[in-house]
Amino acid sequence: MTTESIRLTAPEVSELWGAYMNDSLTVCVMKNFLNKVEDTEIRPLVESSLNSALNHLQEIETIFNNEGYPIPVAFSENEDVDINSPRIFSDGYMLEYLREMGQIGMKAYSSAVSFATREDVYQYFVKCLQETQQMHEQAVQVSLRQGTYMRPPILPIPKKPDFVKKQSFLQGWFGNRRPVTGPEVSHLFSNIQRNALGAATMAGFAQTTQSKDLRQYFQRGKEIANKHIEIFSSILRENDLPVPMTWDTEVTDSTSFVFSDKLMLYQTTSLNALGLSYYGLSIANSPRHDLGVHYTRLMAEVAQYTQDGTNMMIDHGWLEQPPQAAERDKLKNE
Repeated sequence: MTTESIRLTAPEVSELWGAYMNDSLTVCVMKNFLNKVEDTEIRPLVESSLNSALNHLQEIETIFNNEGYPIPVAFSENEDVDINSPRIFSDGYMLEYLREMGQIGMKAYSSAVSFATREDVYQYFVKCLQETQQMHEQAVQVSLRQGTYMRPPILPIPKKPDFVKKQSFLQGWFGNRRPVTGPEVSHLFSNIQRNALGAATMAGFAQTTQSKDLRQYFQRGKEIANKHIEIFSSILRENDLPVPMTWDTEVTDSTSFVFSDKLMLYQTTSLNALGLSYYGLSIANSPRHDLGVHYTRLMAEVAQYTQDGTNMMIDHGWLEQPPQAAERDKLKNE
């Protein structure tokens, strides 16, 4: 059988559809960044990210056209971004954005690779994963050189292997809490980093939207992110461990239009949905009871916030319908 004779599976078409939406958003964001970035080390990373996203869109369009699958409306430079708007985010923010998006992209593309079975789709996602890994590595190296990347905490080296002997290992609310484990530290630290970037992003979105409702929504998102940062940071401080830096000062005071409300709301709900998956993974790697309770409670808050944003997208007619199964009962009546 030729590749063209093998139909796309549900996971393949869904991953391609989602990738197209995200890459079209990336093109808008990177074109704005490219018109503003001044740092000579960061500019090549922005250019590379933009070129990769543009190539991805062309490749996905080719696959969809061969399948007769409609191309998503997604986002465009003409409607969803003003590349000539006053600067809203600093070069430092752009670098952290690229680093964090690289980390998120690696997770998304590795999942897409695991779902893909058709050769051309499999190879496409493998290539995307490699590109994203390279971009993430470059962003980390530039951050290290510029002194803006804070390395995760270092743990003491044990004298010998050991085993858990008491159920108090799971205890978290009463008595003497044990120190956090390496996996727990990893998730606390990375969740602070993601929320720190999220808080700065929400600040920029809140001051550039022209909608009162969206301004309140983005401001609410900033407050949620800052609350989560404080909770996670308090646990690290309790264990005498360092806390990642925040990015609030990397947002300018401009209130001019930069990104469309549709783009900002889509990115907000998408990143929060990803945040839920990271919190779920954190629960699985955090046996201390109090940490599990924190994550469960905070997940409920993020889920409600995401649902409210999705409802706003539906009300405005901005929520593009993803691939879905056929409505058999409806077809019977046609």
